[in-house]
Amino acid sequence: MISPSLRPLLLGFLFVALAGSPPTLGAQAPSSGESAHAQTPRLVIGIMVDQMRYDYIYRYWDDYGDGGIRRLVNDGFSFDNARFDYMPTFTGPGHASVYTGTTPAVHGIIGNNWYVREEDRSTYVTEDPSVRTVGSDSDEGEMSPRWLLSSTITDELILHTNQRSRVVGVSIKDRGAILPAGHLGNAYWFDSSTATMVSSTFYMEELPDWAQAFNARDLPSRYLAQPWETLLPMEAYTASIEDDNPYEGLFPGQDRPVFPHDLPAYAEEGGNAILPYTPFADSYLFEFVRAAIEGEELGRDQFTDMVAVSFSAPDEIGHRYGPPSVEVQDTYLRFDRELAAFLSYLDEEFGMENVLVFLTSDHGGAHNPDYLESLNVPTGQFSSRPAAQALRERLEEIYGVDPVLHFSAPEIYLDREVIRSRGHRLSDVQEDAADLLLELEGVAGALPATALRNADFTEAIRRNVQRGYNAQRSGDVAWWLHPQWFSARRTFGTTHGSPYSYDTRAPLLWYGFGIPAGRTTAPVYISDIASTLANFLNIPYTSGNTGNPMNHHITP
Repeated sequence: MISPSLRPLLLGFLFVALAGSPPTLGAQAPSSGESAHAQTPRLVIGIMVDQMRYDYIYRYWDDYGDGGIRRLVNDGFSFDNARFDYMPTFTGPGHASVYTGTTPAVHGIIGNNWYVREEDRSTYVTEDPSVRTVGSDSDEGEMSPRWLLSSTITDELILHTNQRSRVVGVSIKDRGAILPAGHLGNAYWFDSSTATMVSSTFYMEELPDWAQAFNARDLPSRYLAQPWETLLPMEAYTASIEDDNPYEGLFPGQDRPVFPHDLPAYAEEGGNAILPYTPFADSYLFEFVRAAIEGEELGRDQFTDMVAVSFSAPDEIGHRYGPPSVEVQDTYLRFDRELAAFLSYLDEEFGMENVLVFLTSDHGGAHNPDYLESLNVPTGQFSSRPAAQALRERLEEIYGVDPVLHFSAPEIYLDREVIRSRGHRLSDVQEDAADLLLELEGVAGALPATALRNADFTEAIRRNVQRGYNAQRSGDVAWWLHPQWFSARRTFGTTHGSPYSYDTRAPLLWYGFGIPAGRTTAPVYISDIASTLANFLNIPYTSGNTGNPMNHHITP
């Protein structure tokens, strides 16, 4: 029996015998014939655009060029009804769900931060004090995927090829690089204290030569040496509201949120750490990905390699300025041009028939409540501190003790030892807390942990809440607000995290490797991506996989 890893080479030699031309090293795109199913791409590029709403594809369509997002849409396959099927819709859970093929209920990444009951403190999603920074003397590299309970599709690729496939995770944010790279790949992210790319001893003892050479180029200083001007004349930004408006935040030292943004002056105040808050952070990451492909010689042999890159600037800019801003539009127009150049690079280096690309997001984003209120659109702002105080007081009236350990959106942790020591049933306190929350203005729903563990919800919102609940890590009550309500006072920009469509609907585009042009509104979930990749790569599904492959839509 022929080993699957040798089939591409043997097919190449057969082609030589029949056609008299030299074999091409590496896996090839699918072709007709019995062995087409055994072919795999040389290189997989997973692109996540942090906070990219689905509507940004068409909101800015007329100003995109032909070689970037339009190329993916027109020549690739678009899933127009792709969604996140859990709450909360944050960066950590988003990246984990895409690459593990499951939801927080299984992979355990229930937020960017969460309360750890056993330690009576909050933790950050990738914090790991047992490892050290590689590439600088800061603590920015004390990170790893230690909280991630499932394998990732990148882990499975490396395991399947007996560690001969290489995986690189890249982002400005540590969590955007670490969670996709999984437990077996290598991850690199931006150290704001040094404005360089770093890693941790979880992955390596020192940066490879190519990464050190990249840092030596000092690209942040180059990008921040000029003002951020609009790419097009201001009058062309008809998809955005006026540049000078009261719904946007400021750079340090800035008095009005308007173009041009004087980046040299702001860098003088905030240092090169301001790079992630500019669209040039995307340019920086595209350069790093090219350096990684060349430095690691990715896609050059018969074993599929993978780059998982997450572009964080759209999220940072979206949080500061909000979806209808000129800044967000300009960011996507610039990203589109960088993407076009990168796709051309892949085509020249490998041929797109040998490269599989997917593009998606980790969550969406809501419109600013003050902006919506100005347009008479239903909205509101929920203040957590008085709500927590009111809940504590009501529960103390009922049970004679304040049982709340930790109150945050979207969950409440109760002091189970105190409750039991007073002779109360935990399930009763959970249900009462949920009922009391529903009396507060802005709260749309609340579910006790007993219901989340034992019920089977089919209604979309409650199902999303349930799939975001992890029995060991989540709180005793999960709660959520009405659509377009914010859980904190937000006078500028935006946020996300809800179970509603503006946060859960995401673009999902597949391109290259013989994928036909097309689109569908068939419902799919972000957690379906990993199993789809597994089928393309002929490798096992992830250990926690609950998603369903969508290959039947995109396999010719």
